[in-house]
Amino acid sequence: MRLYRLIPTLLLLFILAGCGLLPDQEDETRDWTASQLYNEAKENLDEEDYEQAIKLYESLQARYPFGRYAQQAQIEVAYAYYRYDEPEQAIAAADRFIKLHPKHPNVDYVYYLKGLADFHRGSGILERFIPSKSSERDPGSASRSFYHFEELVQK
Repeated sequence: MRLYRLIPTLLLLFILAGCGLLPDQEDETRDWTASQLYNEAKENLDEEDYEQAIKLYESLQARYPFGRYAQQAQIEVAYAYYRYDEPEQAIAAADRFIKLHPKHPNVDYVYYLKGLADFHRGSGILERFIPSKSSERDPGSASRSFYHFEELVQK
């Protein structure tokens, strides 16, 4: 019976001790300004390093949510997700932007981007190498995409 109490205690002790042995990850962008974060993210986006661009844009949004670069970062993170072949994330980022900034002058671009992402939602990696006929694809993503483009035209 005493052994049953000792095992969970030792397991908990090893888990807690293991956390202290992990190396601390240094965030090199910790002291960066909003301008530095935005410029570096934009540079990564231009170089097609979408994963790093997404990290930097999200870091910018988290640290400076009301700064002058935050709204543009929200648009560009949606684009980066789209280009990184993450249509669900792109649509979620676009929806967030539309909900937060419905009167923004570039909201029409976000609707367009949302339509593109939804159109490509049904296709996978295999679709790039072995294209299928559009008549064989699920019409759901095309229908949703049409709806988003219709919203774009109406607004």
